[in-house]
Amino acid sequence: MDHQRIAELAGKFLAGTASEAEQAELHAWYDNVAASGELPGDAAAVRRRMLEQVQQRTRPVRRIWPRRLAAAAVLAGICAAGWYLLRSTPSPNTTAITGMMADVRPGGDKATLTLADGSVIELDTARNGALAAQGGATVAKAAGTELVYEDEAAADGPPVYNTIATPRGGQFQVRLPDGSRVWLNAASQLRFPASFRGAERRVELRGEAFFDIQGDPAHPFIVAMPDMEVAVLGTQFNVSAYESEKQKTVLLQGAVRLQSPQHAVTLKPGQSARWDRGSRMTVEDDPYAEDAAAWKDGMFIFTKAPLAEIMMQLSRWYNIEARYETETLKGVVFTGQISRGENLSEVLKMLEMTGTIHFHTENRIVTARP
Repeated sequence: MDHQRIAELAGKFLAGTASEAEQAELHAWYDNVAASGELPGDAAAVRRRMLEQVQQRTRPVRRIWPRRLAAAAVLAGICAAGWYLLRSTPSPNTTAITGMMADVRPGGDKATLTLADGSVIELDTARNGALAAQGGATVAKAAGTELVYEDEAAADGPPVYNTIATPRGGQFQVRLPDGSRVWLNAASQLRFPASFRGAERRVELRGEAFFDIQGDPAHPFIVAMPDMEVAVLGTQFNVSAYESEKQKTVLLQGAVRLQSPQHAVTLKPGQSARWDRGSRMTVEDDPYAEDAAAWKDGMFIFTKAPLAEIMMQLSRWYNIEARYETETLKGVVFTGQISRGENLSEVLKMLEMTGTIHFHTENRIVTARP
């Protein structure tokens, strides 16, 4: 099979348009090549590294390209259209990240809890166990990564509100007093009552969070954001509401209703909604809906994502600043996945393997270059 045909088949596979016959043809090509060992030295080395990396994976991911087709995509020379990110070690053939003085480690479980009286608890350094009593609830830290609220007794008076906030490079979990669980991504904030009362369960979000809500038809759960609310009964969904970015809600299970002065939309599982403040809302079926919550399971997963979107996520998780030598680089599209536990240099090296982008890193400033 000639190079042009390989590239055509692999390109169709990555775009999701390859027929069963075309996929079988690509499988057969890769199996024959792998068995013969006739690949040139550099290509063979890439294939070996990628296969070893797949085999060394220690945790499952939601969706993974078949290992032979992922390798075929690289060997066919179509990495400019999509890259395949894996846990890896540096290779002598990998492009250097120029200017890298010291590697940037990934973020971790870090957050602050602000109590009703204004006192602040650093959750990453606080001991496990009971931390405070708030509005009839006991607040405790469990397993070093989760904040837990347990209702102890009915409390009189107005609700008592707490706020959990993650810094850039931080994440944390919180189990609310009704048993609902929230995963808070980097540079995010959740304000909530220590004990739910009244007809609804209302929280306020800034940034990004994944919600797993306990069903209670008599008390709907409300996530309030700037200019928008998400109302649910019992469901799983991801909300991204960073102030400087287009906001997005992705529904995995159940049903949610999005409400604003201009819009009212009910999502079905597998759908996503995007909106800019003051503009129209777009609702669409999302075949990669589950990937929206991959961050809480320790993965970056990008599907035809522009570089600007990828760098925004990296900026929050690694606490870096992203810059671009030319504005056109922001629109370069990539597809792939990598662990959020990797150092920054590994992520950048994987991006550079496409040959379409290079990076200069200095003083936590990462500049993308052609």
